[in-house]
Amino acid sequence: MLNEFEIQIILDEVIERFLKPHFRELGMNASGDWLENVHADKNKIMGMDYTQYLVQGREPGSYAPIAPLERWARNKFGADPREARRIAVAVSNKLKNVGSNYFQQGGTDLLEVLQSDEVVDFIKKEINSTLVANIKNAFVR
Repeated sequence: MLNEFEIQIILDEVIERFLKPHFRELGMNASGDWLENVHADKNKIMGMDYTQYLVQGREPGSYAPIAPLERWARNKFGADPREARRIAVAVSNKLKNVGSNYFQQGGTDLLEVLQSDEVVDFIKKEINSTLVANIKNAFVR
């Protein structure tokens, strides 16, 4: 059996080798917050609260909060505070009326990378290697 620390190491490697590069490939990075905050915690991969919108998109019907959109506009476009506010209000209106592009496209495959054969094979290999090392260590004792 693997302990929590060993699982943490494997999940950290999955995040670095597979999830973060896929996020970058999809062109989702604006502020770097998501990349800085995605992490393994107690046998789970955890991300920012807006990860659901990166995966499923945001459906129409309600305004998105302005402050995070202002920050996004500053990071994505280099907008000054006044321009960032204008962009944020326009984007919030668009999201209320038609939803996000990701929603219109039926979502993204951001997290599907975690179920890919490459990731599953990597995890199996790492688990196997760790278990073998643990067994060898037990015999040496």
